[in-house]
Amino acid sequence: MLSVENSLKRKNKIKNSFHLQLLREIDELKTGTKKTDTQWVSKYLGTNKIFHGFNTPQIVGLAKKIIKENNLDEIKTIDLLDSLYQNGTTYTEIAVAAIVLGLSKSLLEKFNPNHLDLWLNYTCGWAENDVLCQSNFTSEILLSNWSAWEKILKQFNQNSNINKRRASLVLLTKSLSQSDDQRLSKLAFENIDNLKSEKEILITKAVSWLLRSLVKFHKDEVLIYLRTNQDKLPKIAYREAMSKALTGRKYNNSKRQK
Repeated sequence: MLSVENSLKRKNKIKNSFHLQLLREIDELKTGTKKTDTQWVSKYLGTNKIFHGFNTPQIVGLAKKIIKENNLDEIKTIDLLDSLYQNGTTYTEIAVAAIVLGLSKSLLEKFNPNHLDLWLNYTCGWAENDVLCQSNFTSEILLSNWSAWEKILKQFNQNSNINKRRASLVLLTKSLSQSDDQRLSKLAFENIDNLKSEKEILITKAVSWLLRSLVKFHKDEVLIYLRTNQDKLPKIAYREAMSKALTGRKYNNSKRQK
């Protein structure tokens, strides 16, 4: 945990009043999670930030309280999110930021995806990446501003930052389960193809996830892609996606025959 001195220094650095309010709320919120458990979860999540041990309802409650008590408009919300991502040193701040965004419906309706280019500079690990990228952006949001989304997703796909490369895949998962629009599937296959040779688990698991998301509306294309690229795809991605396409279920490693 932060020492009292370091905590004061950090709060002095933060200028956003809503961010400071959130830090006070965090200080008052109690968790029953044991220290040893928080250390394990922090490692599992892949985060390099402090993990308080708060559960999901507690984190959602923090986000809702900040929104309700401050009547945040779109400009104030973006300012808060910029501060949380750039100055946040805890997983709680990053998770709250993503939930605040998800609850800000008017902002999402005309969301500028370039904001993600800044925020993803400060995420670390699959959980911080996915809480922002997976559930907030529907097919309607992407397709209503497709030229901007297509551009940023292609940029992320070739970025040296692994969190942005993962985002180029994860940001498409929700929309592909909602729409059979060929623009989405075409870009998904392109982004997968560009990253299929990577070995980092942040990418291999995201490749698997996106291929499985494609199965709902594009099963035949997925099967063709899998059979064509069997030796080039990560083994886990091939195995899980093939199982999803053939059985409707993700491959269960625990049932694998020895």
